[in-house]
Amino acid sequence: MNNELILEIRQGIGGAEAVSFLNELKKMYLKFFQKKNIEYEILINNNKEFVAKICNNKYKDFLINESGIHRVQRVPKSENQGRLHTSTCSIFVDKYKKNNLLIIKDKDLKIETCKSSGAGGQHINTTNSAVKITHLPTNISVECSDERSQILNKNKALLILKLKINNATNKQNKFETNLLRKNIISKSERSKKTKTYNFPNNKIIDHNKNVSYYQLDKILDGNLDFIFKN
Repeated sequence: MNNELILEIRQGIGGAEAVSFLNELKKMYLKFFQKKNIEYEILINNNKEFVAKICNNKYKDFLINESGIHRVQRVPKSENQGRLHTSTCSIFVDKYKKNNLLIIKDKDLKIETCKSSGAGGQHINTTNSAVKITHLPTNISVECSDERSQILNKNKALLILKLKINNATNKQNKFETNLLRKNIISKSERSKKTKTYNFPNNKIIDHNKNVSYYQLDKILDGNLDFIFKN
């Protein structure tokens, strides 16, 4: 039984405020995973998107139901006139289709190493731990410098590369996944929403259940029990 999922969080409407919201959602889920001892692996992590592979059993259905448009309402720190702003992020959770990944031949790969320029102190900057892998037939490349170990960076880069190649070449799988994603998250429009995070009232509105939870601060701290237990 495959209990692995792919979690995607992407910036929607709202500019810098949407970026801030994306980072808050990312931290919320990661704290939840840590509290529940759910194993996860971060694949993509930047200001526009966050993608992670997660292993779970008990919370699989709950996480899949998180898919949709998540909307935040609050007064940004940069707002001088106290106006309430609305921004969005899209969340898409689906089964991790490991069996659909392509088998990549070593002869088709160009692997390069270099010193990492990311965070991690002196050690990470003085070893060739960063890895760039290029798939020569498709010219698709991936760089990874998240880990201090070159082997770990290589393994992660290979996984991300396989996902990218699979999405680019497996037309049927890409069509089905994109259709499902489109049906669930539409175009990140403000009017199409799954949950609303209303900061002035410290509440989350679940639009699918038509229920409000008045523990927004606790939920953002990873205590999602308030939602899936109700």
